[in-house]
Amino acid sequence: MSSSAAQIAHAAVEYSTFASLRLGRTVQSVVARLIRFWDSRNVNKNGEFMGITLLLLDEMDSVIHAFIPANRASHYRPSLKAGCIVRLERFEVAQVAHMYKVTEHQFLIHFLPSTRLGEVHTDAPVIKSERFMMRRYDQLQVLANTNLELPDVVGEIRSVQGSDLSNDSATTRVVVRFLIEPNVTVYLTLWDEAASTFRGLLKSGDKSKAVMLVTTVNPKLFGG
Repeated sequence: MSSSAAQIAHAAVEYSTFASLRLGRTVQSVVARLIRFWDSRNVNKNGEFMGITLLLLDEMDSVIHAFIPANRASHYRPSLKAGCIVRLERFEVAQVAHMYKVTEHQFLIHFLPSTRLGEVHTDAPVIKSERFMMRRYDQLQVLANTNLELPDVVGEIRSVQGSDLSNDSATTRVVVRFLIEPNVTVYLTLWDEAASTFRGLLKSGDKSKAVMLVTTVNPKLFGG
């Protein structure tokens, strides 16, 4: 029986880069930095938990996303640690869906019951700590209302609206006026865990004119 808790001591054994992955169930392995992960939920089914989405970055500066289905999430969750370098083995490589893309890679890694995940402790390759899928305002306009991509944006906080802003356990909506380019201000709406996390940031003091990076946003256009 495979174990998500099994620690892989080194990365010296041959492995593939994301660019060389092939479709299907594979004997390939990859070594990458787990840059972040989050719970994926179906908003059309009352927030039903679907699984865990992972973003992985390899030594060639390529990002791919991996998915752990809900029925395997509790098995792997204890081994997930953002920022660490991991080795993945015995997974399936699938085509990325047309909608809600979180990377520019054409493939994704799908966890199977036999998938092995372990942290690399020695002989790890040099991998950057982060990489983002940034989009300019004109690109966000093209993506608006299409649900094709969930890009990252950076901007300056101009004002914040919402209730219970000092309560970081509250998950109700927060609306941020966000300056993303000179003379371009958008409204950033945060819900659920994102709203709670943002309230936690507000507790440390006035954040007006602070610069913030927000990942996996869904651009929308409202009005005429």
